[in-house]
Amino acid sequence: MQKKSFSWGIIALMFFLFFPIGIWMLVKKMTDEKFNYIKNGRSLKILAWILIGFAVMYLIMGITGELETEDGSSVVGGVIVMLMIFGGGGAFALYKAHSYIKKGTKYNRYVAIINSSNDTLIDNIAAAYPTSFEQAAKDLQSMLDDGYFMNAYVDLNRRELIMPQKAASVNININQSASPSSTQSTSVKCKNCGATNTVVPGTANECEYCGSPL
Repeated sequence: MQKKSFSWGIIALMFFLFFPIGIWMLVKKMTDEKFNYIKNGRSLKILAWILIGFAVMYLIMGITGELETEDGSSVVGGVIVMLMIFGGGGAFALYKAHSYIKKGTKYNRYVAIINSSNDTLIDNIAAAYPTSFEQAAKDLQSMLDDGYFMNAYVDLNRRELIMPQKAASVNININQSASPSSTQSTSVKCKNCGATNTVVPGTANECEYCGSPL
């Protein structure tokens, strides 16, 4: 389950009021919201261009001489500091934005492949992506480390992604079909990772891919 984090508006405000706190809040948001890579990456890209815009503005003001002190002393040092803060921060944010969007797109593709085929053999997942077995195994392990596929693990000997929750879900469906009086299951799409889960209405259910409540 994801933790609630700061809004993008608050983070952007802190970037201009107190830069170090803004950086800390940004890092915390990114580490807390592991299933919103694409959304956060796009928002981060907007923030990056805003910071770069401020850096360009300070540079132009410094070149044209619009930044002057009361005693007429040089403002070169101040301009350099602003360029480092806003330009450096913007460049870093832009790099991280690209990284998060790329990671989110990759993870969503793996979830879609596994969710649509119900095939957990890594060779088949790699072929559907397409990529090599080694890369697919590495990517799946990275997803597991980030909280995807709750209680699952990669078995390299069997070349398979072992998903206990999926096996349990199959057993539940078999038992329900054997008992006509049991509650009918339904399919629900997870708001966080987009995977389709089979759940029983009226009971507490979690996404078998990311653990978010359904």
